[in-house]
Amino acid sequence: MLIVAVIVYVVATHGHDIIETSRRLKPSELIAITALALVTLICRTEALVVCLDAMPSVRPRRVDLHSANSLTFLAGTINHYLQAVVRGALVKRVDPARAPTIPQMVVVDTATGLIEAIVVAVLILVSAATLHLAWWIPALIVAAGLAGVAVVVIARRRFGHHQLLRGLDVFSDSRRTVIVALLMIVVIVCQVIRALIVLRAVGLHPSLLQAVATFVAGGVLSTLFAGPGAGTAGGPLLVFGHRHLALAATAGLALSITLLIAGIVYVLPGGPTFLVRLRRPAT
Repeated sequence: MLIVAVIVYVVATHGHDIIETSRRLKPSELIAITALALVTLICRTEALVVCLDAMPSVRPRRVDLHSANSLTFLAGTINHYLQAVVRGALVKRVDPARAPTIPQMVVVDTATGLIEAIVVAVLILVSAATLHLAWWIPALIVAAGLAGVAVVVIARRRFGHHQLLRGLDVFSDSRRTVIVALLMIVVIVCQVIRALIVLRAVGLHPSLLQAVATFVAGGVLSTLFAGPGAGTAGGPLLVFGHRHLALAATAGLALSITLLIAGIVYVLPGGPTFLVRLRRPAT
């Protein structure tokens, strides 16, 4: 709520400047950053598909996973910690025989999140100077990420027979783990490019390192029980707001709004059909 309150305050006090700055954004730029956001949503679902494929006797249809993930985007904009629960419930409702349990889906999300966290931790280490972090903070984050992976691997080896931990099966398959990591890299590259396009369009002229820092800052804010929309909007404010408040606010709003539009586009192909299936009695 604090992040949202700050954004509302900035818009209320610098509304005119934000409107003027937003006119610098070209339609082609808005289309590009929306398309990149859509790619990130698709890649996240594909990473989920890979993780579920590693689990025995769990084979929900890819189209169901994409449709369920598109519908959970709304829950994610409010609080991304709800996504795994909502997604798991939706898939379980339409395909109870082949769907993982909701706790297993949460564990699967933990697995993909951990792989992404390792990549992001490296980015934090690289962009520490731009974020004005002491050297030991990113080093600690990287160490924590590696420790998390070690704990997961050990837990998977010792307690893998428990059904709850089958969501970690992806770590027992190096090929699938690499695929998930590559998909997460695509997500991160798309997000950094989005930041570069918007920040340059509004007149901030960021370096690549500053664009990376903007993505990292938005990701950190999103983990503070705020949805990705609020975190994405707050990222530019955290990096550039101390010098260019109106420009940073415009960039944040553009990133957040286009993310929402991408989510709506993502829902269009399979969402309506999926909702019809949800209305049918479970079998």
